[in-house]
Amino acid sequence: MTPAQRREARIGFAMLPLGLLLVLAAVIGGIAALALGLVETIRQDDDWGWYVGWALLAAALGARNLIKSLQNMSALDFRGTFVTIGLSAVIVATYPGWWLT
Repeated sequence: MTPAQRREARIGFAMLPLGLLLVLAAVIGGIAALALGLVETIRQDDDWGWYVGWALLAAALGARNLIKSLQNMSALDFRGTFVTIGLSAVIVATYPGWWLT
């Protein structure tokens, strides 16, 4: 086994705890986004449509992140993790509560 292969194997095994954290974040975030969308649909305050639209998009991206996190964790592949973390950051950055007031 070459040093490069050993390094990649160590990084691959590091994907187990990191993948588990990403899976948990995707599950909790998806449930929270759907709950926010439901609450805003019921309350219908000002700008509720923005929140519902964001919640649906966030839940869809959360489902994608969940699937990719499980795939990356089971394959011990770290390359797709950066896209998943980036999409999670985009979900948080585009939350309407930051810019609607």
